[in-house]
Amino acid sequence: MRDSPRRPPASEEPDLPPNIFIVGLLHQLRAGGYTFTAWRVFWRDSWVRSLQIIQEQPELRASWQRFALSGVTGIVLATVLALRFLSLSESLLFLLTSLAWWAVLMTDLALHLGLMVNLESGELEREIGWPNRLTELRAFSSVWVAWGAHWVSAGTYLPLLVVFGAAALSDLLDGWLARRWHRPTRWGRLYDPFMDGVFFSTASIALAVVDIIPDWLAVLVTVRYAFPVVGAIAFLIVRRRTPRVRHTPWGRASSAAIALMVFGSAAATVFHLPVGVIGPILFSAVLVTTVGAFVNILLRGIEQA
Repeated sequence: MRDSPRRPPASEEPDLPPNIFIVGLLHQLRAGGYTFTAWRVFWRDSWVRSLQIIQEQPELRASWQRFALSGVTGIVLATVLALRFLSLSESLLFLLTSLAWWAVLMTDLALHLGLMVNLESGELEREIGWPNRLTELRAFSSVWVAWGAHWVSAGTYLPLLVVFGAAALSDLLDGWLARRWHRPTRWGRLYDPFMDGVFFSTASIALAVVDIIPDWLAVLVTVRYAFPVVGAIAFLIVRRRTPRVRHTPWGRASSAAIALMVFGSAAATVFHLPVGVIGPILFSAVLVTTVGAFVNILLRGIEQA
């Protein structure tokens, strides 16, 4: 059963329509007492439904295959370039870690092709679309951020700057393109904040490892993105309905402050700017807006419960 579109006022971001299939499975899960058998049925039925969508949508499946193959090609080319900065053994490790992370992302994407429902038309898209591709690529770039931090420790800064720049561009473009082309999808609404969390958490940890930002800040950023994800999953299981997934002023401010902190700290290091001067300002902005986002998430969670 497909989702029914809901058109809110122009100033309001629409709520996600309920996913009837998942809601039905969650009711069955509760009726089964959350036992091992009930969970096994839940995952089995989810797996079967995912395979059905893959088989029933050849155009969408072909779009996924092209995207997966193009990613593998890009990884191989990047590995060839990495030979200029890494030894042969490190380049091989770079290739294997990149392919492994790409395989995880592509497997997850394949299993959730059923979420490629256009939120305006209510129809299943025929292809993944560039907004969703950019979101996926931003999550993938997190593995290269980790390698960029490794290069920074070795005195090479350019790869880190390139990866951060590409991630920043994808973060700006994916939502804008989805709105401009009228192709917002359920997958994009659910995964965009999750992929932001994957990238910014990895980036913060990587920058903390090479002593560009303090450790407590990396922990704060990681918890900031993990908290709503864990809360949304718990809400979905306990309440058996889709939580409201929408951007809020505090959430936007927090994400903007984190992005500015991550990109600003990395750029300052690359160009040998005084991180000690601008760092406290960026760190304070992240702390204030993240606390505000936490409070906002808690209040909205209580309101929905």
